[in-house]
Amino acid sequence: MGNFVSFVREKIGTKSNFFFIFGLALLCWFFYFNGLGDYRLIDIDETRYINIAQNMFYSKDYITPYLNFEPFLEKPPLFYWLVVLSYKIFGVVDNFTSRLPLAISATFGVFTIYFFVLNIVKSRVCAFLAALILMSSFWYALFAHIGIMDLGFSVLTMAAFCFGTLTLFVDNVWKKRILWYLGYFFLALSVLQKGLIGIIVPGGSLLITFLILKKAKEIIKPSHIIPGVLIFLMIAAPWHYLVYKANGEIWFREYILKHHFARFVDSSMGLNRKRPLLFYIPVILGGIMPYTFVLVAAIIKWAKYAIKTVRNAKTVKPLFSADTDDRKLVLISAVWFFVIFLFFSVSSTKLPTYILTAFPPLSILIGYFMWGYIKEEKNKKYVEISAIITFLIFMISGIFGAWFYLSGNINVGLPLAVLFAVFPVFGFIFLKFKQRIWLFGVFIALSFSLCAVNSSALFNFVTSFGQNEIEEYAQFVNGKKEDTKLVTFDFSKKYSILNYYKKNKVIYLLGSKDVLYSEFNRVLKEAKLNKETVYIILRNKKISGYSPEFLKMLKQVKKDKKYSLYRI
Repeated sequence: MGNFVSFVREKIGTKSNFFFIFGLALLCWFFYFNGLGDYRLIDIDETRYINIAQNMFYSKDYITPYLNFEPFLEKPPLFYWLVVLSYKIFGVVDNFTSRLPLAISATFGVFTIYFFVLNIVKSRVCAFLAALILMSSFWYALFAHIGIMDLGFSVLTMAAFCFGTLTLFVDNVWKKRILWYLGYFFLALSVLQKGLIGIIVPGGSLLITFLILKKAKEIIKPSHIIPGVLIFLMIAAPWHYLVYKANGEIWFREYILKHHFARFVDSSMGLNRKRPLLFYIPVILGGIMPYTFVLVAAIIKWAKYAIKTVRNAKTVKPLFSADTDDRKLVLISAVWFFVIFLFFSVSSTKLPTYILTAFPPLSILIGYFMWGYIKEEKNKKYVEISAIITFLIFMISGIFGAWFYLSGNINVGLPLAVLFAVFPVFGFIFLKFKQRIWLFGVFIALSFSLCAVNSSALFNFVTSFGQNEIEEYAQFVNGKKEDTKLVTFDFSKKYSILNYYKKNKVIYLLGSKDVLYSEFNRVLKEAKLNKETVYIILRNKKISGYSPEFLKMLKQVKKDKKYSLYRI
């Protein structure tokens, strides 16, 4: 053990990046790629977006996305294009190739943070810590396993901001220009990933950062902005023109008005996802696990320091000063985080995944805080107390998890529970013997056990709550030789049905009872005209609340724990 520790320290002390790059690449493989295709597509938007990508792959219409035989005009196409590219490269359409672009994006984001921090503070250890924290934070790692757009958007906006900001730390004119052009390139990709917000999030953060550092003139230099805007338009404009040409005013209303302005100004006009102003605080605290209490400790430490600077303004340097590169890093990361946090907090529509864009700067701030502890034992009391609290919580969770499993109350998660109980023991040992690097390694191990070791079992456990049932029903109806129409009645849209039912458009009926019965009668009349047999999926717990007239029409075909399939 002693020889290995000496080897690690020797490598950390050298000028070579090999140790850090290889370490990040290896960990990213285990965190993001291992077991990526071993679980179902999940009914939390993943089934919707992957179905759109598969439709695009088979139809070869790369301009207008289609879902359930209808144009889906809410989002731009970059995510779908990347999934289609994955299908074409590997020649197979499956869960692994569907999620592969997410894992690659997550890895790219980790290395972006590493090189961003490295080029500012010139410390490989600090850069490595920041990259590891981003890589292993629960929210970031979780959505590297689920095929939705938010993680890719986070990575692209991160890249746009980082390349633009790094222009402040190079003197060579051509290097500066190349960095600006790369920033515009990723800005355009951000727009193709999620729309105009791809300009606002990185662009707003960059503008305020440059204003605070009194470098705003750099942004509007003709040698930067004119070629940059041309690069942006060459990448982002063609699809917007072609999709408008193909769909006209409907696209403008759906894409621009409803899913850009309405979402921000009034949630009731868009998705009805209105949340309290401080909604994202608990999301961040939970999502940054297992570094939650380190973050809290850092906030307390920096708050105390800020109070101290106010009281002793003449003798104590401000917390967010820009007199050294490491202080600039803290200032830039803090501005970056707060701009994103405030923007999404004031937005009328709030979803937990939106705040993923704030995790890169947050990871830098936590990494910088941990760097001070590992390098010079700064923040010792704060880090060690937060580590003790974290280890105790995980240990208690592991013990209770094992007890629940062994008592038969839950049928998944025993390996996870055991690791939660065991890893903190090593953490306490490393605290005792002042092994600061190994102490940080326990945080990584806890995150790995949470995000990667048991991911397949946990994700399949999530989909076992009814999703497997409706998928079985969809496959059953799709296999019928007769012409069919499949209806889901009085529960939220489950796009996993589209993985297995390909014959016809699935009818999702939602609303009040009067609306449901009226719409269902319309579907029956249409099916009768087309000589189609209607199959309907109902939730078992709601069946007793439906009218006798409606229930008399139904002939049960299959029944399971949560849903039943009927034929009319």
